[in-house]
Amino acid sequence: MTMVERMPSRLFVDAEPGKPDATPEPWFLDPREIGRALRARWALVLAPAVLLLVAAVAWLSLVPPLYAAVTQILIDPRGIQVVKDGVTPADQASDASLLLVDSQIRVLVSDDVLRQVVSRFKLDQDPDFVRPSSLLDRLKGSLSSLIGVAGGPSDDGLTALRTLRERTAARRLERSFVVELAVTTDARQKSADLARAIAETYLATVSQAQAQVTRKAGDAVAGRLGELQDDLRAADDKAQKFRAANNLVGTRGQLVSEQALTQLNQQLGAARARAGELRGRLAQIEAVANGRADLNSVTEIVQSTTIAQLRSQLAQIEAARADTVSQLGPRHPTLRTGELQVQTLRNDINAEIRRIAAATRNDYRSALANEASLAATLESRKKEALSVDRSFVRLRELERQVEASRAVYEAFLVRARELQEQQRLDTSTSRIISPASLPERRLGPPIPVIFAAAAAAGLGLGVALALLAVPAAGRIGSRRRLQQIAGVPVIAALPAQARVRTQGRGTGALRADTAYDLAVARLGSRLQRDFGAARPTLVLVTSADDRAGKSELARSLAASAALDGQRVLLVDADPEAMISRDLRATAKRGVAEALRTQSGLGDALVDGPTGVKILPFDDAALSLGTAAYTGALLATAASFNTVFVDIGLIGTDIAAERLAQDQRFPALLLTASAKSSAVSRLQRALDATGRDRRVQLVITDAEAEA
Repeated sequence: MTMVERMPSRLFVDAEPGKPDATPEPWFLDPREIGRALRARWALVLAPAVLLLVAAVAWLSLVPPLYAAVTQILIDPRGIQVVKDGVTPADQASDASLLLVDSQIRVLVSDDVLRQVVSRFKLDQDPDFVRPSSLLDRLKGSLSSLIGVAGGPSDDGLTALRTLRERTAARRLERSFVVELAVTTDARQKSADLARAIAETYLATVSQAQAQVTRKAGDAVAGRLGELQDDLRAADDKAQKFRAANNLVGTRGQLVSEQALTQLNQQLGAARARAGELRGRLAQIEAVANGRADLNSVTEIVQSTTIAQLRSQLAQIEAARADTVSQLGPRHPTLRTGELQVQTLRNDINAEIRRIAAATRNDYRSALANEASLAATLESRKKEALSVDRSFVRLRELERQVEASRAVYEAFLVRARELQEQQRLDTSTSRIISPASLPERRLGPPIPVIFAAAAAAGLGLGVALALLAVPAAGRIGSRRRLQQIAGVPVIAALPAQARVRTQGRGTGALRADTAYDLAVARLGSRLQRDFGAARPTLVLVTSADDRAGKSELARSLAASAALDGQRVLLVDADPEAMISRDLRATAKRGVAEALRTQSGLGDALVDGPTGVKILPFDDAALSLGTAAYTGALLATAASFNTVFVDIGLIGTDIAAERLAQDQRFPALLLTASAKSSAVSRLQRALDATGRDRRVQLVITDAEAEA
C-alpha cells in the first residue's frame, strides 16, 4: 500500500470542527474571487484596453494637432492723469475697476477687433478657418432647397470671423488686472502671430476709441461755445438796460445813492459830535464868566493871546502896586491909580471872556443848525433809497445771471482747449506684459498620458465587464459565490486539475501526491466527524447537473474510507451507471431479482479495489419502487461502517429526488461544478430538497485557493 493507506484520515481535515464555512462578505469584495474571475476571462479584460489603444492611435493619426499661444495684457483702469479733468474718471472703486476690466475683455474678443485681424492675415482664404464645402454640406444645402429653406450665400469672411472667435479665449487672472488671451490653431507660428496681432489691434482700437470719444466731446463743447457767448451777451445787455432805465449808477460796485447815503450818515455823525463838543466848551466858558471856574480850566481862554497879554499886564501892575505898598505904605495916593488899572484890566479880561463865549455860542448854534439840516437830508435820502432798493434787487438778480453765464462760458472755453490738446495724447497705460511665444506642445494631455489613460480605462472597463460577466454567465464560479447563492455551507472544494485516474483500472488507487485525493480524505474525515455517531454512516451523493463530478466524488470517498480501514459499501443508483460501467466483475444475482425474492442484496454486491463493496446499478430494481429499494439497501448497510449512494440528478430524476427526501439518510452531498454548473439548476435542486439541513455542498472542480 502507498503512504495514504497508512496515514490517519484526521490529518486531512481542512476546517475546524463544528464551525460552518460561512462567508458574510459578498464575493466581489474578496480579492481572490476577483482574481479568479479575471483569470478566467482574461481575453474580455484585455479586449477593451486593446480597442481603446487602437482608437487612441487612430485619433492621434486622424485629428490634426492644435496649438494654443498665450499672451498677457495689463489693463490698467486708472490711466495717466495728464490733465486735471479727463473724459473718464481716473479713480474708481475696486469693484467698478474689475467690471471695467471685464468689459475690456469683451472688447478684446469683439468682432471689431477680430475682423481687423481676419483682414490683416487674410484668414478668409485660410483652409484652417474656412473649410471647403464637403459632400455633407452640399447634401444639406440641397435638402434645404427642396424643403424651401434656402440659406443665403456663404460669406468666407464671416465664416473666418466665427472660427477665429471660437478659437479665441480671454480671461482675467484672479486678483489682478491682467488678462490672458489664448488663440488656438493648427500651427505654432500662426497661433503666436494671431495672439500678438489681436493684442496689438486691441490696444490700437482702445487708443483710437479714446481719441474719438475725446474728439466728440471737444466738438460738442466747442459747438456750445457760440450759444453760451450769445447768452452771456444777452444777459449783460439786459442788466445794463435795466440799470440805465432805473438810474442805478455807481462806481466800484456801489450805487451813487448808496454812496451819498453813506456820506450823509458820516456827516451827520460828525455834526452831532461837533455840536456836543461846542456845547461842552460853551458851558465851561460861561462857568468861567460867572466866576464858578478858574481861567486856566478852559483851553480857549488859556490859548487866547489877548487874555494872555491882559493877564501879563495885570501881573506887572499888581507887582508894582505891591512894591509901592511896601515902600510908601497902604495910604499913598499912587496906590489908587494902580487899583484903577487893575480894575480896568480885570474888566478887559471879563469882556474878552464874554466875547469868546459869544463866539462859541454862535458856533454851537451853527452846529445845531447843520445837524438838523443833515438829519433832514438823510431822511429824504432814505426814502429815495427805499425805492432804489426795490430796483436794485432786480438789478442784482440780472447781474447774477450775467455772472453765471460768464462762469459757464469760461469753463466751456477752458474745457474746449483741454479737449483739443487731449486728443493728441495717449493716456492709456494698458500694455502687453507677456508677448505670445511659440507653444511648446500640442493641446491636450501628452501622448504617453493618452496611451496610459486609454490602457487604464480599457483595463478598468475590461475588469468591470469581466466582473459583470460572472453573474451574467449564470455559473457557480467559486466556493464563495456558491455559498452566497445557496445559503448553505460548502464543506469542501475539490481541485479539478488533480482528478486523474489510470485508464482501464476501475476506480484505481488513491495517490498521496494529488491535491484532489487529499481534499477527498479531508471531506471523508469531516463526514465521519459530523455523521459517524450512528452506524452505519449513510451518505447520499447527488447533483443538479454535475453527473461526472458526483460519481467521481462518491467513488473517491468510498476508496478513502476503505483505506482508513472501514467496511465501505458504494451504491450506484445513477441511471447513467458511470461507476457500474467501470466494473469488470459480474454479480451472482441482479438487484431486481434480489428484491423480488427478498433474499437480500448480498449476492448482488461486487468487490471493488481496496476492499470496497459495490452495488451496481439496476434499472429494473428502481422500477420496483424506491421504498423497497431503500429498505433492502438499509438492511444490507447494517453490515458496513459507511455507505455511499450515488443517485441521479435532482430535478431530472424522480427516483433521485425521492431518495434525497428520505430522512433515513442523514447526510446528503450536493455537488456542483464551478465551471459548468448553472445557478438556476442549483436553485431548483435546493428547492426540490426543501432546503433540508442535511444538504451539504461540495465543489468538484474549484481552482486552488491562494
